[in-house]
Amino acid sequence: MSLILVGVDGSPESTNAVRWAAAAAAAENLDLKIVAAYSSTTSDYAPGLVIPQDVIDAIRSESTGFVQDAAAVAREVAPDVKLNGSIVEGDAARVLLELGENAHMTVLGTRGLSSVKGLFLGSVSTSVAAHSKGRVVIVPGGALGGDGPVVVGVDDSKVSDPAVAEAYRQADLRGKKLVAVHTWTPLDADALHGFGLDAAEIDEMSQQAVEAVAERMAGYGEDYPDVEVERVVVPEEPAKAILDAAGDTASLIVMGSRGRGGFTGLLLGSRSQKVLHHAHVPVMIARR
Repeated sequence: MSLILVGVDGSPESTNAVRWAAAAAAAENLDLKIVAAYSSTTSDYAPGLVIPQDVIDAIRSESTGFVQDAAAVAREVAPDVKLNGSIVEGDAARVLLELGENAHMTVLGTRGLSSVKGLFLGSVSTSVAAHSKGRVVIVPGGALGGDGPVVVGVDDSKVSDPAVAEAYRQADLRGKKLVAVHTWTPLDADALHGFGLDAAEIDEMSQQAVEAVAERMAGYGEDYPDVEVERVVVPEEPAKAILDAAGDTASLIVMGSRGRGGFTGLLLGSRSQKVLHHAHVPVMIARR
């Protein structure tokens, strides 16, 4: 299905996600679907309680208002994009996962874990990013991304291939430089010196890693010859290196869904989770 799905809950953070999603829909010539999820059921603490119909109607009306307001914002950003809005009863994460199965990507805003209002707490965004079968973009509160490069984390195995392929595509689409970050050890240079490695040995190991990464990315470069690539190969903790490369100015960070182990579709790797929680720019989780 050729559309971008964005979840809204009336918060400034979800409105920010709508702005990002609308711009992405315009850039990729896709439709935009705006969804608000609501629940009319009671919690497990009050299973026998019946919610009055007028309260349910008020909840539905509020959710409808969220979608209408979001549509107005989307039209301001991308007036030519075809919009579709709906409200759906159910758990927010489950609704977005189901609707996102055939979407080009799912976009969410997040306020982190400090707020208790609304649908899209950090846990919901993290859940959708972890379990979705497709692309998911998490837009931090107040951050639409800068005018800088697309940043991607690169492994020396096939695990990172989907992220690398998507990062090349995004850089080409946006006309941005691609910064590929690879860390060949989680230890920084000072720690390596402490283990007895001198500067020449560290440089040699870094160069070997550069060559391995260049070989890993060679095919993608042929597909996107106009994309300028900068390779950052350093001894450092991976998530920190990616966050440092992105800073506050990157257009987008692209990450894979998991590390070398684990079960596909169940959990994000620790690296991707850390980047999601600490990034100051939008983060895309890309899957095969």
